[in-house]
Amino acid sequence: MKLEIHEHTLDTGMVTINYAKGPPSGPPLVLLHGGSGRWQNYEGIIPDLAARFHLYAPDFRGHGKSGRVPGQYRIEDYADDTIAFLRQCVAEPAYLFGSSLGGMVALMVAAQAPSDVRAVGVGDSPLTRRTDSSADRDRTRARGAAWRDLAGGKLSIDEIVEALKDSPTEMPGQDEPVTMREKHGGDSGVYEFVATNLYYNDPDMLTAVTDGTMTAGYEMEKVLPAIRCPVLLLQADPDAGGIMTDAEVERALPLLAHPRHVRFEQRSHALFLPEKEPVLRAMVAFFESVCYEE
Repeated sequence: MKLEIHEHTLDTGMVTINYAKGPPSGPPLVLLHGGSGRWQNYEGIIPDLAARFHLYAPDFRGHGKSGRVPGQYRIEDYADDTIAFLRQCVAEPAYLFGSSLGGMVALMVAAQAPSDVRAVGVGDSPLTRRTDSSADRDRTRARGAAWRDLAGGKLSIDEIVEALKDSPTEMPGQDEPVTMREKHGGDSGVYEFVATNLYYNDPDMLTAVTDGTMTAGYEMEKVLPAIRCPVLLLQADPDAGGIMTDAEVERALPLLAHPRHVRFEQRSHALFLPEKEPVLRAMVAFFESVCYEE
């Protein structure tokens, strides 16, 4: 049987949110994508989840087919949109799962709207606002500037693919950036994945990434103690390119009321690759255990 996933829109009064919705197969689970992404980034796991949960997957403002709001791309703005989405489209307490940026947003939503959230799964997200070295900031700005110039639909996806191959990126274990071609080779599927995301991005959203305004107000000691529901931290391996650090996890666990933590050795920030099953099992087991506890 073909899985029925349909796109819809919600006008929050501030911005139009595009979202995908699956069949009502169980309790609601909202999937929040990572930075520069869109809901389709979860297509690899949606069939595995759709038989157990009523899936919802919105595009953040400035991403995918959602509307653009120049100058308003803070995590707090994404959280406001997500709370409006939960109340107007889901209309009952939901499980949230977010990767990277999506995990940061999910945590802030759980802190600000506890009655709307049953539990949160966090997929290798930073757990606090980073205070990187000047060298790290320079690398982030260099990549962000390169991606911003390619974003917004000015170029075709094929043109973005070719430009990406010579754009800077980080290599785990190396201080100096390399080109994406050096890291991934010339024929990797990562180029079309990133290029398609960038095609739909508002370039101004990427400015918020490079200048640091996106994470304003996201502080572990303020956000995490306000969360009362269970939280699962899924951590990639920092030595393989994971961005949730061991030090952050150590600080975060005592701040959460009901924490759980799973670390995946030798797995990069792209948690569901190359094989999705180990991470998917941990994620589903967590949400189903919360179902039974309720």
